[in-house]
Amino acid sequence: MKEKDTSFELRSEEVQEILTRVPHWLIRSGSVIIFGILAMVFFASWLIEYPDIISTKIVITTNVPPQKLVAKASGRIEAILVADKTVVSKNTPLAVIENAANYKDVFLLKGIVDTFNIDRGRFPFEKVNAKQFGDLEGPFAAFQKEYIADELNSKLQPYEIDGNAQKMEAIQLKERINLLQAQKAINQSELEIQKSDLERHETLYRKGIIAAQEIEKNRLQFLQEQKNYKSLLSSISSLQSSLNELNRNTQTTKVNERKEIVNLERNVFQAFYQLKKSIKDWQINYVLTSSIDGTLSFLQIWNKNQTVVAGDQVFSIIPSKKDGYIGKVKAEAKNSGKIKIGQAVNIKLDNFPDREFGVIRGKIKAISLTPDKEGNLLIDVSLANGLLTSYNKPITFQQEMTGTADVVTEDLRLIERLLYQFRDVFRR
Repeated sequence: MKEKDTSFELRSEEVQEILTRVPHWLIRSGSVIIFGILAMVFFASWLIEYPDIISTKIVITTNVPPQKLVAKASGRIEAILVADKTVVSKNTPLAVIENAANYKDVFLLKGIVDTFNIDRGRFPFEKVNAKQFGDLEGPFAAFQKEYIADELNSKLQPYEIDGNAQKMEAIQLKERINLLQAQKAINQSELEIQKSDLERHETLYRKGIIAAQEIEKNRLQFLQEQKNYKSLLSSISSLQSSLNELNRNTQTTKVNERKEIVNLERNVFQAFYQLKKSIKDWQINYVLTSSIDGTLSFLQIWNKNQTVVAGDQVFSIIPSKKDGYIGKVKAEAKNSGKIKIGQAVNIKLDNFPDREFGVIRGKIKAISLTPDKEGNLLIDVSLANGLLTSYNKPITFQQEMTGTADVVTEDLRLIERLLYQFRDVFRR
């Protein structure tokens, strides 16, 4: 018991000595220093910002992109009309794929159709007789049939012949009616005279001067005259009805004539535009045609009678008018919600190392409202400084240059990123 008490007292003295000794300055200031360091760390994390970046692939092209000409039908190349590296204008035929038509004949027909004004002038069928149009034979024959039918109707005017005949018949009917009207006046006078004569004879009969046979004879003559007069009135009425019916037929003929003219003209228009559509469809299927002004580039060595398959890329047209440059981006759905119009884009080209040449600056110009079939957003990046890099080095343009686009979505402080991490931990 005494030993334990002594040990307790010794330890208590040592503890007492430590407690009574003045602490070292480092110990005294350590908490302040640590607090200061933590404050500096928090201040630095608040002060330091670095961008949040989404990286994706980009293709740089001109605002007027190059045209890729793809074969729509499979077959042999019947003719190559333009040589490689030739400057071509818009709508220039470049090559023809073999088909049932003679392409020269179709080109001739197309030239006539494109310059022909269907409202005036005559279509020169004599220039295209005995030509080989292949798939266009049916539409061309239909147009020729409707055109000739309208032309014959204009020349022969069958309804006008009927109309003239009806006019002559109306004139004759009117003359006959006028004659009968004159005859009616005469018969009416005769009837009145006959009536007066009958009245005199009836007076004589009542006085017993003439016999009954005589008065019956006079009555019979009066009835006969009355019958003739009514027959004449019936004839006049019948002729008048015929004239009215003829007038109605004349109006019907005019209406039918107008309908026929309208129908024939409409048929001609429909057949003509159907022919134009068929020529265009033929050209789309069998003729490779430039749609822009530019330089023709063969995508591989092509020769006459070489076979192409539908879907093959045959030619490319490099536009003469570049009209500035634009970047085409396909951004994956992941984190794409952060991408907004106006955000900065740093472009690193694959064939121009960014450490040597620098990066090209751009801004997001447009974002597609819906993703493509692969789920990617289509984004246009404008290049305000063209192909001048951050090192002030101009880049020689090549069509469809590829690279990596770093989209700067937003500048986040370091402390915000740390807080995001802690927030994820607490969510779990």
